[in-house]
Amino acid sequence: MTIDLRDVIGVPGHSIAFDYSPDLSELLTNSVTEIVGEPRVSGEVRNSAGLLTLRADVTAEVKCVCDRCLREFTREITGEITASLSEAESARDDPEYYFVEGTTLDPGEIIVTELILDAEQSTLCKEDCRGLCVSCGADLNEGDCACKPDIDPRLAALANLLE
Repeated sequence: MTIDLRDVIGVPGHSIAFDYSPDLSELLTNSVTEIVGEPRVSGEVRNSAGLLTLRADVTAEVKCVCDRCLREFTREITGEITASLSEAESARDDPEYYFVEGTTLDPGEIIVTELILDAEQSTLCKEDCRGLCVSCGADLNEGDCACKPDIDPRLAALANLLE
């Protein structure tokens, strides 16, 4: 989707609304395996005293794989994105602004970039996921495994006293 900015660039206080289904395929990783259904983005580009601001609400459902236990689960991604836009050549290298070249804007690029920047470092099925046993591979969320805990070799002599 492209937005024609000609009606906004020269008119402070004016805005253009948008509502569409973006391509979020760039979010797919080892942890996020599938976009479920149709993601939605709605928002506006507003000119506030010569400064263009994009504001968007994003909703998408994604299928994920837990980084600890490898279970598949679905999660809803929701977020509010705000980005400052600039036509100035100096904004090309400024991380505070998204550079707008010409009079059209593809909000999808900004939305995907912001979602990637805001993504969690690890994808977990639940906050207290116990993961897999490093010895036998059992899912520790389903219960303890039969493995004995590893004993620090420096303390092995003390373990003999407990037997």
